[in-house]
Amino acid sequence: MERHHLCFIAVVLAFQLAGGQAATDATARARFSCNVSTPCDTFVVYRTQSPGFLDLGNISDLFGVSRALIASANKLTTEDGQLLPGQPLLVPIKCGCTGTRSFANVTYPIRPGDTFYGLAVTAFENLTDFGLVEELNPAAEPTKLQPWQEVVVPLFCRCPTREELSAGSWLLVTYVWQPGDDMSVVSTLMNASAANIAASNGVAGNSTFAMGQPVLIPVSQRPRLPPLLYGAIAADSRVSKRQRGIIVAASIAGSFVACAALCTAILVYRRYGKNKALVPKLVSPKISWTKSLNRFDSNSSIARMINGGDKLLTSVSQFIDKPIIFREEEIMEATMNLDEQCKIGSSYYRAKLEGEVFVVKPVKGNVSGELRMMQMVNHANLIKLAGISIGADGDYAFLVYEFAEKGSLDKWLYQKPSCSLPSSSSVTTLSWDQRLGIALDVANGLLYMHEHTQPSMVHGDVRARNILLTAGFRAKLSNFSLAKPATVDAAATSSDVFAFGLILLELLSGRRAVEARVGAEIGMLWMEIRAVLDAGGDKRAAKLKRWMDPALGGEYGMDAALSLAGMARACTEEDAARRPKMAEIAFSLSVLGQPLSVADAFEKLWQPSSEDSIKIGNAVAAR
Repeated sequence: MERHHLCFIAVVLAFQLAGGQAATDATARARFSCNVSTPCDTFVVYRTQSPGFLDLGNISDLFGVSRALIASANKLTTEDGQLLPGQPLLVPIKCGCTGTRSFANVTYPIRPGDTFYGLAVTAFENLTDFGLVEELNPAAEPTKLQPWQEVVVPLFCRCPTREELSAGSWLLVTYVWQPGDDMSVVSTLMNASAANIAASNGVAGNSTFAMGQPVLIPVSQRPRLPPLLYGAIAADSRVSKRQRGIIVAASIAGSFVACAALCTAILVYRRYGKNKALVPKLVSPKISWTKSLNRFDSNSSIARMINGGDKLLTSVSQFIDKPIIFREEEIMEATMNLDEQCKIGSSYYRAKLEGEVFVVKPVKGNVSGELRMMQMVNHANLIKLAGISIGADGDYAFLVYEFAEKGSLDKWLYQKPSCSLPSSSSVTTLSWDQRLGIALDVANGLLYMHEHTQPSMVHGDVRARNILLTAGFRAKLSNFSLAKPATVDAAATSSDVFAFGLILLELLSGRRAVEARVGAEIGMLWMEIRAVLDAGGDKRAAKLKRWMDPALGGEYGMDAALSLAGMARACTEEDAARRPKMAEIAFSLSVLGQPLSVADAFEKLWQPSSEDSIKIGNAVAAR
């Protein structure tokens, strides 16, 4: 494994010295080339994110810009308060040339646990590239970053050329392409011409960009983004102490009034609840959790919670932020009483609630652990919680998640798509590119949990049935019922790595990692792959071809297949300390997915040499 690690670093350095970066094609390189020698003031669009970057203080520290300038750029009336996550925010930067490329260089002090990859992808949200961060900080050892060591982070930007200025584009704002974006969406959001966007990025007018790719938005004036929303009342820094005291006193008094009203509602229900003539009809089919705590009329969901008992109410209230509370009757009607026709995977149901499609997961007992986990994470490759419904006796609940149109991965790997999937689906098997994309998505989701949450989290149940696929076959990890904080032991996340290795083997073979066979034999893919890869010379490729999913035909390159097989083998090492980290895995998969000649070097990165021989004592215990 040490040899693999050294090879990995060597190839990464070679890739960087060759000019590799997030935008590796010639057009994208030209997009951020140094065309104007004079520096300029411009903006990047940053999206507020939980848990650490919801206030101007932390965001200003990240970019090295005063919070007053950020507040001014976004027309905010206060510099305080917690913003809601996922909102676009203009951040002022000074753009200039570094060599032949155009960047805004930010000085960043390394925090404990930071990695260059994490800074680029998570903290700075792809406004930079971790290969470029390494390139501009040759004295910093990427695998041994020292806490509080200052590094330079280059943010993508460019100053307008004379031609762009003549066309009325006074600013080029750096914007990272989001899921669901297209030219019309972005041009409307940024108040920019779609034709000008295409011209400044060197693409055709009807083009789109890859998710997470930084692009330039030419504007004639500062964009007016949607008004920012706060999760709590933002305290105006100019409010006097006396005024603050009045506000606090009023809040306390209001709390007493709310408690009194709640107690009254409970007493009224207990006395008259069984007399349906006296119980107001619930008109609103759903209501936000925030509103339900402040309204006690006939439309309030407090009545619903009382009707369902209070066993779960206490345990979930502290973890729910903005989900919707659904009635149990709504859930049962939308899922045809949990009918098999609505089933997606082994434990999820498709439900249409008020015109929107969701996925419902029935759960028994205390759901606070899963809800706590859902409050801690926010990533494109992790399924999002949309709402909750509590059962009539209070012993069970329905968790309502965003809908993934293609269902769970196991349905696509082990059998034909079921009738529960959309009838318009014509795909009967996953292509090689789709499988590679799914592997990368799952790796990115796990990387986020392992390295970019506070505290680091272990999923604990990575398997095909817990991987849901969107309409575009993007993968999202689901089912966080077994998720837990990682311990101080660095190997705490290795069980997820082992499980991810099994997913790779299932994607390669189209079979279950453990399956019963004729004659009571138990097949274990992670043991089979060792026999395949231990074969020498041409026999290895021939054996792998016979072992792989025949539905793939010849659409994959053998070098790439051998590389993925070697990666799966490394992930399922018996010795947990020898398994790779998710950062290494995610980066290798991202490069393998690029149609570039430089990826050829990475295809051989995980291929074991003929002298490699790994003995397995108790493979089951390794998990």
